[in-house]
Amino acid sequence: MGEKRPLKEKQQHGDLLFPVNLYETTLEKGTQIPLYYHWHPEAELFFITEGQANFQVEGESLLLEEGDVLLIRPNALHGSHDCLKTDLKFRAAVFAYGFLAGMENDRIEQEYLRPLLLGEKSRFLLMSAKDGEGEKRAETEALFSLLNRLFDVFRKKEKGYELLTRAWLLEAMYGMLRCGGEERARGGAGESRSRLIRAAVRFVEEHYAEKLRLGDLAGHLSVSEGYLCRFFRKNFNMTFVEYVQRVRLQKAGRLLLETDEPIGRIALDVGFGSGNYFTTEFGKYYHTTPQKFRKGNGAAVRLSHGQ
Repeated sequence: MGEKRPLKEKQQHGDLLFPVNLYETTLEKGTQIPLYYHWHPEAELFFITEGQANFQVEGESLLLEEGDVLLIRPNALHGSHDCLKTDLKFRAAVFAYGFLAGMENDRIEQEYLRPLLLGEKSRFLLMSAKDGEGEKRAETEALFSLLNRLFDVFRKKEKGYELLTRAWLLEAMYGMLRCGGEERARGGAGESRSRLIRAAVRFVEEHYAEKLRLGDLAGHLSVSEGYLCRFFRKNFNMTFVEYVQRVRLQKAGRLLLETDEPIGRIALDVGFGSGNYFTTEFGKYYHTTPQKFRKGNGAAVRLSHGQ
């Protein structure tokens, strides 16, 4: 049986001595964003360099556009299932809180980093390129420019780039404090929606290899099938059946790249009853065969840390 990946993301971002990594994703118009709902103990700076996309953090829906910078606090549920109306490019810097905190309980941590990154009021902070005037807009544009320069330094990895990575992430925190940004209070409909999304995703993660029906999840969540059907359309931009199918294909892709299991065995492990059906559906999703995916094409499909 294939490994059941929990809602909490397992991927390590960087390593123990340098717990930070940067990711870039490019998607074409009409693509369904492959950034499934997930959470991780690291903080994340997410920003769009081209296009726009609908995004969710803890049940709150956000329309993000070029120039926007989103700070996602540790352990916040986030992701997107938007079907793109434009080409999209986005970047994400994922880093451990301790990477910036330095000396424990010093003034910088107490007065700035802890409230900014671990604040309890909300799970995210949004700096929008289209909001504000004068100095505030200039601060947001400067923050966006700084993060793009950080990506260039990180990509080149020249001697000492680790120093600049930490320094510029700290400068980004300073810029966010100056910008202010939009911070929405937790609670209400958004938090209730977030709890339901978490429960739904966790249930599928635990049972994707089995025969799953909408009624199974509805019974588990104590809601009607009609309500759950509408909930998936609104929050996942697809049906329950489509979502389960995509989870199975994501698991299959991971197993193809990380194990030597036969393709037929993997198809069964992730819940496909027929090898031929698996190959057909795999081709629709990845635009290649399982064999070619395993031999190297899979590297081009693993677009972001959320996969």
